[in-house]
Amino acid sequence: MVAFSLPLHAGEPEPSLSGNFLPQVIAASAPHREALETLLRGRRGLPPWIRAMVSRPKYVALASKRVTVDGKAMQLFSACEAGRCAESRLRALFSADGKRVTVYIRDARQGHLVFGDPTPAERLAGDF
Repeated sequence: MVAFSLPLHAGEPEPSLSGNFLPQVIAASAPHREALETLLRGRRGLPPWIRAMVSRPKYVALASKRVTVDGKAMQLFSACEAGRCAESRLRALFSADGKRVTVYIRDARQGHLVFGDPTPAERLAGDF
């Protein structure tokens, strides 16, 4: 049996917001890459693996999850430093179009960092 999925709007396929990996999405999507680069650029106290995550993706990335925040579909990514996942991890919540991102970092050395001014609903959905 073959199943077909029809787009919600003719000519507009719904983007898949789950099952994606952050390094591939950053490499393939200019809005995602630019939003993340802009958010992290010039920030002090970032763990080195996060500072280099766009240019050198040497981290462990889990498949994204689709979450709904205030009625809008968003994409939640989780990643951690290879070999130090318990000590240094990140959660990034992107709008469906990739143009807005909020980031939560939990690092044993740097503490807890939140960037992008997440709303209370975004904090809850991203487990910030």
